[in-house]
This record gives sequence, structure tokens and C-alpha cells, in this order.
Amino acid sequence: QATRCLRRFIDFFHTATLKEHSSDTLRQLDLALKEYNELSPVFQSYSASKLRFPKNHMMWKYEGDIRRFGSVSGYSTCQPEHQHRVDAKTPGKRTN
Repeated sequence: QATRCLRRFIDFFHTATLKEHSSDTLRQLDLALKEYNELSPVFQSYSASKLRFPKNHMMWKYEGDIRRFGSVSGYSTCQPEHQHRVDAKTPGKRTN
């Protein structure tokens, strides 16, 4: 059961991070998440939080967010962080 649970988590992650999505890939994403959720109690005895933590909860929002905003790679925080360095930190270094 543990191996199947990890496999479904990997399937979920792999599907969620695809560059493009279709109705079929979103169905696969939903199925992988549901099966992961059904199998995850095998790990609850090893988790102080019983697997109730924000990142585990946020997985349920992926499908809707992908439908609204596009692929996960399309709204990464990497570019805004880089832009912050260019806009704020570099000029700030010139004043010190």
C-alpha cells in the first residue's frame, strides 16, 4: 500500500507539472490525487500532524488553478524574485 501511495503521489506531481494540459491530463491528475488520498493513511501513524499540513491540502487546488491560470510552470515565483533583485536590490547597493 505504501508503494502504491508513493506511486500515485509521483503520478500526481508529474501530471501537475506538465507544460500543457488537456481534459484527459486533468482527469488523470484528479484520479492520482484521489487514489493518493485513499492510500495515504498508511503513513499517518508516522506523521505527528496525521498528514494534515498546508502543502498536502493545497494539492486539492491544483486542478482548479490549472484550469483558471494555466500550467503550474506558468506561474512560478522564480521570475518575480529575479525581477525583485534587478528592481530593488541592485539600485540599493549603489546607494550604500
